[in-house]
Amino acid sequence: MSNHIPIPVHRTSAQALTPGQFQGLADVPPEIEWFANLTNANTRRAYQQDIEDFMAFAGLRHPTEFRDVTRAHVIAWREHLVQQGLANDTIRRKLAALSSLYAYLCACGPSHRFAWASR
Repeated sequence: MSNHIPIPVHRTSAQALTPGQFQGLADVPPEIEWFANLTNANTRRAYQQDIEDFMAFAGLRHPTEFRDVTRAHVIAWREHLVQQGLANDTIRRKLAALSSLYAYLCACGPSHRFAWASR
């Protein structure tokens, strides 16, 4: 998962974004915004691995494909994690990573699309 937001470099703090820079930031998918906003290094590392694990399980190749995920996909992943014999705390953390992402997506867009993601 690419987790990079194109941050423009300015020589002075008074310099405004160019129209191209403004549009570039406006085009950043919310899935990438969510990840870029995780400030704790340990959380970032764990959540990145958890999200990459889910993407591999679900066959997602691009962050925008999270928009096609349903509750059934998440339940299947949870069952897969249980069958792997992972500790309950590990499973909860992995699901928390996914829940955090979908909470952000709900806040950013048409929430009816992700109504299944509410706890």
